[in-house]
Amino acid sequence: MNIRPVLAAALAVAALAAAASAQKDRILLVDGKSIDDCAITSFDLRKVEYRAKGSVATVESDLVADLVVEKARDVFRRGHAAATSPDGPGLFLAAAREQKDKFLAQFGFAEAAKLLIERGEFADAFGALEELATANPDSGFVPMLYRVKAEYYISQGKAKAGDAASVAKKYEEAAGSQGYPRGFQIEARYYVLMAQAVAGAVDANKLRRDLEVLAGEAAAYANIADRCRMTIADSLLEEKKPDEAEKFLKELLAKAYLEPATLASAMNGMGKVHFARGTPENKDAYREALLSFLRVVIEAPKAQPGVTAESLYLGAQAAEKWGGPDAATMSRRLNYMLNRDYPDNPWSKR
Repeated sequence: MNIRPVLAAALAVAALAAAASAQKDRILLVDGKSIDDCAITSFDLRKVEYRAKGSVATVESDLVADLVVEKARDVFRRGHAAATSPDGPGLFLAAAREQKDKFLAQFGFAEAAKLLIERGEFADAFGALEELATANPDSGFVPMLYRVKAEYYISQGKAKAGDAASVAKKYEEAAGSQGYPRGFQIEARYYVLMAQAVAGAVDANKLRRDLEVLAGEAAAYANIADRCRMTIADSLLEEKKPDEAEKFLKELLAKAYLEPATLASAMNGMGKVHFARGTPENKDAYREALLSFLRVVIEAPKAQPGVTAESLYLGAQAAEKWGGPDAATMSRRLNYMLNRDYPDNPWSKR
């Protein structure tokens, strides 16, 4: 028997199997669409490079929401298996530090940071992302360091306005001087505006005008444009203008896709709109508010902790004011969840 044809056939089958397994990566885009069945080969500040159907292609990094790389999932399989345990972040970090391939290592640092953020351990999340930026300053995840820090400091209000402004300025300078794609440059400007707003350095009307302009410039970057319009709605709610806020919120919630954080904020905002309309004669508005706040808890499990905590608090208040069937039980349940899951959040201390 001539073994060569058999061996050649076996090698061909193995090659096809390897090629098939290498085509299972996925690029999730900021508009909710995705590029599936590809093999991602690099990810840096400027672009993702991948192979699909025998061809090499790229997509700019500012259009990427997330990446699923099967080889990285295999390298960090212990971290993924322990994602819900206290050991998860440490396992990702340990494997990332041992990994010689910078392309793969960056996913370990990023996944560790994501888990730490979900747990509210922001200082450790900053540390993981700073370690990544030091080890691989051209990593596609570097903008995440600026974004996470800016979001955190802004969420802390005026007390951290200076830190927010410093981070936003560094992001803006890095994006401009190092040739980041345009979406990152616009995002940096968004955080500069937000830092100014938190510091009280810009009045609400000017902030909304500037955000409208920025949303227009960000037309190609749905995630940033949506954030701008959500911030406008928040500003209107703070000024007790629910009717004007509702227009922005309805437009956002009518979209086929919103990034998770914006979706949670929009549902929370709609709850505030209904709550503002509630009266002893119009208790149905409180019921509608309750339903919107419950959507945050149910449909946005990875929302910013402050948004979920606020929704739990206001949801309990709405249930009490509505007073319908099981309203008291619902109010107690939401208060219990608030104190159990967010014991250190300002909303749990009210």
